[in-house]
Amino acid sequence: MLLVVLFAHSILRWAVLAAAAWAAFSARSGLRDGRAFTRKARVPGVVLAAVADVQLLLGLSMWLWLSPNAITAGGRSHYWTFVHPLAGIAVVALVHVGSVKSRRMLDDAGRWRTAYRFYLAALVVALLGIPWPLFGMGRALLPF
Repeated sequence: MLLVVLFAHSILRWAVLAAAAWAAFSARSGLRDGRAFTRKARVPGVVLAAVADVQLLLGLSMWLWLSPNAITAGGRSHYWTFVHPLAGIAVVALVHVGSVKSRRMLDDAGRWRTAYRFYLAALVVALLGIPWPLFGMGRALLPF
């Protein structure tokens, strides 16, 4: 079971990065072009939230039960036990808080600006939280 979840989690990281880049780019261009913050304009943020939520659920299942570094197994690695899971939680929190705050803004420019800031922050945290191979504790770029 661990290998299936780990494989899905490793593949889905690319979807999270792509969705975060799309959402941040879309919000930036919406702000720059002065577009209305319509229901259709929220699609990149909704996609990002959905992909990030699934990624977090997969990660939490490993963090809590499946992995040998699971917190319930007395996790042997500081990175896998604390840093990586907290980065994932932070990404999801940034996405959801940014989505809610942007909808509550009164003007379209404020909505776009808020969405851009939070989605860009989520992208940066996701990039920093990924175990890149060059850092020594990382995984392969593609799991196959």
